[in-house]
Amino acid sequence: MKLQTLSRVAERIYWMGRYIERAESTARLIAVHADLLMDLPVRRALDWRVLMDITGSSALFATLYDDTTERNVVRYLASDPRNPSSILSSLAHAMENMRTVRDTMPRVTFEYVNELYLFARSGLQGPLSRSRRVEVLEGIARRVQQLEGFLSSNMTHDDKWQFLRLGNHIERADMTTRIIDVRSGAGSADEPFEPIQWRGVLRSLYALQSYQAIMQAPVEGPAVLEFLFQYEDQPRSYASCLNSLLFGLRRLPRSDAPLRACDAMILHIHQANVRDLEGAALHGLVDDCQVQLGNLHDAIAKTYFHYVPRVPARARRKEAAGK
Repeated sequence: MKLQTLSRVAERIYWMGRYIERAESTARLIAVHADLLMDLPVRRALDWRVLMDITGSSALFATLYDDTTERNVVRYLASDPRNPSSILSSLAHAMENMRTVRDTMPRVTFEYVNELYLFARSGLQGPLSRSRRVEVLEGIARRVQQLEGFLSSNMTHDDKWQFLRLGNHIERADMTTRIIDVRSGAGSADEPFEPIQWRGVLRSLYALQSYQAIMQAPVEGPAVLEFLFQYEDQPRSYASCLNSLLFGLRRLPRSDAPLRACDAMILHIHQANVRDLEGAALHGLVDDCQVQLGNLHDAIAKTYFHYVPRVPARARRKEAAGK
Protein backbone atom coordinates (compact mmCIF):
# COMPACT_ATOMS: atom_id res chain seq x y z
CA MET A 1 0.00 0.00 0.00
CA LYS A 2 2.80 2.40 0.83
CA LEU A 3 4.46 1.93 -2.57
CA GLN A 4 1.14 2.49 -4.34
CA THR A 5 0.53 5.66 -2.33
CA LEU A 6 3.98 7.00 -3.15
CA SER A 7 3.44 6.21 -6.84
CA ARG A 8 0.17 8.16 -6.87
CA VAL A 9 1.79 11.14 -5.16
CA ALA A 10 4.71 11.09 -7.60
CA GLU A 11 2.39 10.90 -10.62
CA ARG A 12 0.21 13.78 -9.46
CA ILE A 13 3.17 16.02 -8.70
CA TYR A 14 4.70 15.16 -12.09
CA TRP A 15 1.48 16.07 -13.89
CA MET A 16 1.06 19.21 -11.83
CA GLY A 17 4.46 20.28 -13.17
CA ARG A 18 3.41 19.52 -16.73
CA TYR A 19 0.09 21.36 -16.51
CA ILE A 20 1.60 24.50 -14.97
CA GLU A 21 4.32 24.59 -17.64
CA ARG A 22 1.69 24.03 -20.35
CA ALA A 23 -0.45 26.91 -19.10
CA GLU A 24 2.50 29.32 -19.09
CA SER A 25 3.75 28.20 -22.52
CA THR A 26 0.30 28.59 -24.07
CA ALA A 27 -0.22 32.03 -22.54
CA ARG A 28 3.14 33.21 -23.84
CA LEU A 29 2.51 31.66 -27.26
CA ILE A 30 -0.76 33.56 -27.76
CA ALA A 31 0.75 36.86 -26.60
CA VAL A 32 3.85 36.56 -28.79
CA HIS A 33 1.85 35.56 -31.86
CA ALA A 34 -0.34 38.62 -31.47
CA ASP A 35 2.81 40.75 -31.27
CA LEU A 36 3.57 39.77 -34.87
CA LEU A 37 0.81 42.18 -35.87
CA MET A 38 3.20 44.98 -34.93
CA ASP A 39 6.03 43.59 -37.07
CA LEU A 40 4.29 42.42 -40.23
CA PRO A 41 3.07 44.80 -42.94
CA VAL A 42 -0.59 45.79 -42.81
CA ARG A 43 -1.28 43.98 -46.09
CA ARG A 44 -0.09 40.65 -44.68
CA ALA A 45 -2.77 38.83 -42.66
CA LEU A 46 -1.71 37.02 -39.51
CA ASP A 47 -2.39 33.29 -39.73
CA TRP A 48 -3.85 32.06 -36.41
CA ARG A 49 -4.09 28.50 -37.68
CA VAL A 50 -0.38 28.06 -36.95
CA LEU A 51 -1.16 27.99 -33.21
CA MET A 52 -3.39 24.98 -33.80
CA ASP A 53 -0.48 23.23 -35.51
CA ILE A 54 1.97 24.10 -32.73
CA THR A 55 -0.32 22.78 -29.99
CA GLY A 56 -1.42 19.74 -32.00
CA SER A 57 -5.07 20.81 -31.71
CA SER A 58 -6.16 21.08 -35.33
CA ALA A 59 -8.41 18.01 -35.38
CA LEU A 60 -10.33 18.82 -32.18
CA PHE A 61 -10.57 22.50 -33.08
CA ALA A 62 -12.14 21.64 -36.43
CA THR A 63 -14.97 19.77 -34.69
CA LEU A 64 -15.77 22.78 -32.48
CA TYR A 65 -15.28 25.85 -34.69
CA ASP A 66 -16.01 26.73 -38.30
CA ASP A 67 -13.04 29.01 -38.92
CA THR A 68 -9.57 29.75 -37.52
CA THR A 69 -10.22 33.39 -36.73
CA GLU A 70 -8.30 35.20 -34.03
CA ARG A 71 -11.32 35.19 -31.72
CA ASN A 72 -11.97 31.45 -32.14
CA VAL A 73 -8.35 30.40 -31.74
CA VAL A 74 -7.76 32.55 -28.67
CA ARG A 75 -10.94 31.32 -27.01
CA TYR A 76 -10.07 27.69 -27.78
CA LEU A 77 -6.51 27.96 -26.43
CA ALA A 78 -7.27 30.20 -23.48
CA SER A 79 -10.62 29.36 -21.93
CA ASP A 80 -12.60 26.70 -23.82
CA PRO A 81 -13.41 23.90 -21.33
CA ARG A 82 -13.80 21.49 -24.27
CA ASN A 83 -10.07 21.82 -24.93
CA PRO A 84 -8.26 19.70 -22.30
CA SER A 85 -5.05 21.67 -22.91
CA SER A 86 -6.46 25.20 -22.76
CA ILE A 87 -4.95 27.54 -20.20
CA LEU A 88 -7.97 27.26 -17.89
CA SER A 89 -8.21 23.48 -18.30
CA SER A 90 -4.50 23.06 -17.59
CA LEU A 91 -4.69 25.21 -14.47
CA ALA A 92 -7.81 23.37 -13.29
CA HIS A 93 -5.97 20.05 -13.71
CA ALA A 94 -2.94 21.47 -11.88
CA MET A 95 -5.15 22.66 -9.02
CA GLU A 96 -6.86 19.28 -8.71
CA ASN A 97 -3.51 17.46 -8.63
CA MET A 98 -2.24 19.99 -6.10
CA ARG A 99 -5.31 19.45 -3.91
CA THR A 100 -4.66 15.71 -3.64
CA VAL A 101 -1.00 16.15 -2.61
CA ARG A 102 -1.22 19.41 -0.64
CA ASP A 103 0.03 17.72 2.55
CA THR A 104 3.33 16.87 0.83
CA MET A 105 4.05 20.39 -0.47
CA PRO A 106 4.86 23.72 1.25
CA ARG A 107 1.68 24.83 3.03
CA VAL A 108 0.84 27.90 0.94
CA THR A 109 1.44 26.23 -2.45
CA PHE A 110 -2.24 25.34 -2.89
CA GLU A 111 -3.18 28.96 -2.20
CA TYR A 112 -0.80 30.17 -4.92
CA VAL A 113 -2.11 27.64 -7.46
CA ASN A 114 -5.71 28.48 -6.56
CA GLU A 115 -5.08 32.23 -6.89
CA LEU A 116 -3.42 31.64 -10.26
CA TYR A 117 -6.46 29.71 -11.50
CA LEU A 118 -8.92 32.31 -10.19
CA PHE A 119 -6.93 35.14 -11.82
CA ALA A 120 -6.91 33.31 -15.17
CA ARG A 121 -10.62 32.42 -14.98
CA SER A 122 -11.60 35.97 -14.11
CA GLY A 123 -9.36 37.55 -16.73
CA LEU A 124 -9.98 35.27 -19.70
CA GLN A 125 -13.75 34.97 -19.69
CA GLY A 126 -15.80 37.27 -21.85
CA PRO A 127 -14.71 39.45 -24.80
CA LEU A 128 -11.32 41.13 -24.35
CA SER A 129 -9.52 43.88 -26.20
CA ARG A 130 -6.07 42.90 -27.49
CA SER A 131 -4.33 45.08 -24.92
CA ARG A 132 -6.36 43.64 -22.04
CA ARG A 133 -5.80 40.10 -23.31
CA VAL A 134 -2.04 40.59 -23.42
CA GLU A 135 -2.15 42.03 -19.91
CA VAL A 136 -3.96 38.94 -18.60
CA LEU A 137 -1.74 36.48 -20.47
CA GLU A 138 1.42 38.16 -19.22
CA GLY A 139 -0.09 38.16 -15.72
CA ILE A 140 -0.59 34.39 -15.94
CA ALA A 141 3.00 33.81 -17.10
CA ARG A 142 4.33 36.09 -14.37
CA ARG A 143 2.35 34.29 -11.65
CA VAL A 144 3.55 30.89 -12.87
CA GLN A 145 7.15 32.11 -12.68
CA GLN A 146 6.54 33.45 -9.17
CA LEU A 147 5.10 30.09 -8.14
CA GLU A 148 8.11 28.25 -9.56
CA GLY A 149 10.46 30.67 -7.80
CA PHE A 150 8.65 30.12 -4.50
CA LEU A 151 8.82 26.34 -4.84
CA SER A 152 12.48 26.43 -5.85
CA SER A 153 13.32 28.49 -2.77
CA ASN A 154 11.07 26.76 -0.23
CA MET A 155 10.33 23.19 -1.29
CA THR A 156 12.72 20.50 -0.13
CA HIS A 157 14.66 19.29 -3.17
CA ASP A 158 13.82 15.65 -2.55
CA ASP A 159 12.13 13.05 -4.76
CA LYS A 160 8.90 15.08 -4.95
CA TRP A 161 10.82 18.09 -6.24
CA GLN A 162 12.50 15.95 -8.88
CA PHE A 163 9.14 14.67 -10.16
CA LEU A 164 7.81 18.22 -10.33
CA ARG A 165 10.82 19.30 -12.40
CA LEU A 166 10.63 16.20 -14.62
CA GLY A 167 7.10 17.27 -15.53
CA ASN A 168 8.21 20.86 -16.15
CA HIS A 169 11.09 19.93 -18.43
CA ILE A 170 9.36 17.24 -20.49
CA GLU A 171 6.55 19.71 -21.21
CA ARG A 172 9.05 22.49 -21.96
CA ALA A 173 11.08 20.33 -24.34
CA ASP A 174 7.88 19.28 -26.10
CA MET A 175 6.77 22.89 -26.63
CA THR A 176 10.22 23.98 -27.83
CA THR A 177 10.28 21.34 -30.57
CA ARG A 178 6.71 22.12 -31.63
CA ILE A 179 7.41 25.85 -31.95
CA ILE A 180 10.58 25.23 -33.96
CA ASP A 181 8.84 22.80 -36.31
CA VAL A 182 5.80 24.89 -37.22
CA ARG A 183 7.40 28.33 -37.09
CA SER A 184 10.31 27.28 -39.31
CA GLY A 185 7.89 25.98 -41.93
CA ALA A 186 5.90 29.21 -41.81
CA GLY A 187 9.02 31.32 -42.25
CA SER A 188 10.36 29.46 -45.25
CA ALA A 189 7.21 30.18 -47.23
CA ASP A 190 7.87 33.92 -47.39
CA GLU A 191 11.58 34.74 -47.37
CA PRO A 192 11.38 38.54 -46.78
CA PHE A 193 9.60 37.93 -43.47
CA GLU A 194 11.72 34.97 -42.34
CA PRO A 195 13.76 36.99 -39.78
CA ILE A 196 10.49 38.18 -38.23
CA GLN A 197 9.32 34.58 -37.90
CA TRP A 198 12.57 33.51 -36.25
CA ARG A 199 12.43 36.43 -33.83
CA GLY A 200 8.93 35.23 -32.99
CA VAL A 201 10.35 31.77 -32.25
CA LEU A 202 12.91 33.24 -29.88
CA ARG A 203 10.40 35.51 -28.15
CA SER A 204 8.05 32.57 -27.71
CA LEU A 205 10.78 30.91 -25.66
CA TYR A 206 12.06 33.98 -23.76
CA ALA A 207 15.29 33.58 -25.73
CA LEU A 208 15.67 36.63 -28.01
CA GLN A 209 17.84 38.70 -25.69
CA SER A 210 20.09 35.78 -24.72
CA TYR A 211 20.44 34.80 -28.40
CA GLN A 212 21.61 38.30 -29.29
CA ALA A 213 24.06 38.41 -26.37
CA ILE A 214 25.55 34.95 -26.93
CA MET A 215 25.41 34.37 -30.67
CA GLN A 216 26.21 37.99 -31.64
CA ALA A 217 24.82 37.27 -35.08
CA PRO A 218 21.75 38.26 -37.10
CA VAL A 219 18.57 36.36 -36.35
CA GLU A 220 18.57 33.69 -39.04
CA GLY A 221 17.34 30.12 -39.20
CA PRO A 222 20.55 28.03 -38.95
CA ALA A 223 21.91 29.94 -35.96
CA VAL A 224 18.53 29.92 -34.18
CA LEU A 225 18.22 26.16 -34.69
CA GLU A 226 21.64 25.55 -33.19
CA PHE A 227 20.84 27.83 -30.25
CA LEU A 228 17.46 26.29 -29.46
CA PHE A 229 18.39 22.68 -30.06
CA GLN A 230 21.96 22.43 -28.78
CA TYR A 231 22.99 25.41 -26.62
CA GLU A 232 22.95 23.94 -23.13
CA ASP A 233 23.04 27.21 -21.16
CA GLN A 234 19.74 28.48 -22.60
CA PRO A 235 17.09 27.24 -20.10
CA ARG A 236 14.42 26.56 -22.73
CA SER A 237 16.66 24.93 -25.31
CA TYR A 238 16.02 21.27 -26.04
CA ALA A 239 19.51 20.26 -24.86
CA SER A 240 19.12 22.19 -21.61
CA CYS A 241 15.79 20.47 -20.91
CA LEU A 242 17.38 17.07 -21.51
CA ASN A 243 20.27 17.89 -19.17
CA SER A 244 17.81 18.91 -16.46
CA LEU A 245 15.89 15.68 -16.96
CA LEU A 246 19.12 13.72 -16.72
CA PHE A 247 20.06 15.48 -13.48
CA GLY A 248 16.65 14.78 -11.94
CA LEU A 249 16.62 11.12 -12.96
CA ARG A 250 20.05 10.59 -11.43
CA ARG A 251 18.64 11.75 -8.09
CA LEU A 252 15.86 9.15 -8.18
CA PRO A 253 16.10 5.43 -7.34
CA ARG A 254 15.62 2.67 -9.93
CA SER A 255 16.12 5.11 -12.79
CA ASP A 256 18.16 2.88 -15.14
CA ALA A 257 15.54 2.63 -17.90
CA PRO A 258 14.62 6.35 -18.02
CA LEU A 259 18.31 7.28 -17.81
CA ARG A 260 19.14 5.11 -20.81
CA ALA A 261 16.37 6.79 -22.80
CA CYS A 262 17.55 10.27 -21.77
CA ASP A 263 21.21 9.50 -22.55
CA ALA A 264 20.23 8.33 -26.04
CA MET A 265 18.26 11.55 -26.62
CA ILE A 266 21.19 13.74 -25.60
CA LEU A 267 23.55 11.83 -27.90
CA HIS A 268 21.04 12.06 -30.74
CA ILE A 269 20.58 15.83 -30.57
CA HIS A 270 24.30 16.60 -30.24
CA GLN A 271 25.15 14.43 -33.25
CA ALA A 272 22.57 16.20 -35.43
CA ASN A 273 23.95 18.84 -37.80
CA VAL A 274 21.02 21.14 -37.13
CA ARG A 275 22.44 24.16 -38.99
CA ASP A 276 22.04 22.33 -42.30
CA LEU A 277 18.49 21.14 -41.69
CA GLU A 278 15.44 22.59 -43.39
CA GLY A 279 12.11 21.45 -44.72
CA ALA A 280 11.47 17.71 -44.50
CA ALA A 281 14.83 17.01 -42.84
CA LEU A 282 14.11 19.45 -40.01
CA HIS A 283 10.59 18.10 -39.63
CA GLY A 284 12.06 14.60 -39.42
CA LEU A 285 14.39 15.61 -36.58
CA VAL A 286 11.50 17.17 -34.69
CA ASP A 287 9.41 14.02 -35.19
CA ASP A 288 12.28 11.95 -33.78
CA CYS A 289 12.50 14.25 -30.75
CA GLN A 290 8.75 13.99 -30.18
CA VAL A 291 8.83 10.20 -30.33
CA GLN A 292 11.78 10.08 -27.94
CA LEU A 293 10.04 12.41 -25.48
CA GLY A 294 7.02 10.11 -25.57
CA ASN A 295 9.24 7.09 -24.93
CA LEU A 296 10.93 8.86 -22.02
CA HIS A 297 7.55 9.71 -20.50
CA ASP A 298 6.51 6.06 -20.87
CA ALA A 299 9.72 4.91 -19.18
CA ILE A 300 9.16 7.30 -16.26
CA ALA A 301 5.52 6.21 -15.91
CA LYS A 302 6.37 2.51 -16.03
CA THR A 303 9.21 2.89 -13.55
CA TYR A 304 7.51 5.11 -10.97
CA PHE A 305 3.77 5.51 -11.51
CA HIS A 306 2.86 1.93 -12.42
CA TYR A 307 5.62 0.26 -10.46
CA VAL A 308 5.03 -3.37 -9.47
CA PRO A 309 7.66 -4.50 -6.95
CA ARG A 310 9.41 -7.79 -7.63
CA VAL A 311 8.61 -10.52 -5.15
CA PRO A 312 11.72 -12.46 -4.04
CA ALA A 313 11.82 -16.09 -5.21
CA ARG A 314 11.83 -17.34 -1.61
CA ALA A 315 8.62 -15.44 -0.85
CA ARG A 316 6.98 -16.77 -3.99
CA ARG A 317 7.85 -20.35 -3.05
CA LYS A 318 6.54 -19.80 0.47
CA GLU A 319 3.28 -18.38 -0.86
CA ALA A 320 2.89 -21.29 -3.28
CA ALA A 321 3.51 -23.81 -0.51
CA GLY A 322 0.86 -22.13 1.64
CA LYS A 323 -1.70 -22.61 -1.08
